[in-house]
Amino acid sequence: MTDPATKTELLERTRSEHLRLEAALTGISEEDMLRPGVVGAWSIKDILAHISDWEQRFLSWYRAGQRGEVPERPEPGLTWDDIDLLNQRIYDRHRLRTLPDVQAGFDDSYRELITAVDAMSEDELFTVGRFAWTRDYPLLVYLRANADEHYAEHADQIEAWRRA
Repeated sequence: MTDPATKTELLERTRSEHLRLEAALTGISEEDMLRPGVVGAWSIKDILAHISDWEQRFLSWYRAGQRGEVPERPEPGLTWDDIDLLNQRIYDRHRLRTLPDVQAGFDDSYRELITAVDAMSEDELFTVGRFAWTRDYPLLVYLRANADEHYAEHADQIEAWRRA
């Protein structure tokens, strides 16, 4: 799939993939939301916390860029080669949260992300190197990895789990 060419297209795709993710969750009982094994040992609750954590991570990078800072990504002390370790840390950080708390955080984080994207300029989204931390890429690449592409990835996994 090609990258969106405008902010409007980006927002439409982000909303569409989030709706697909929400549809994949429709009708799943609380018991099943907590059942491990949807993605590895993760439950749906764990997936929702994971998605929210990555949305918030992106927003923190964006805000650092607005201040002229270069955030250490993906997390201080880790490189992209450590992504499995980081995802395990995310799981560990959120695993004891209640399902209602994770669901509320999932909803709040998504609204915060959409509000932030809606306020971004086309220049911020599409200009390569607009922020020092994005280097040879536009912000769009990082946003999509933590929004519509991420929603699609996990919607696919939940849909496959439901079919199994």
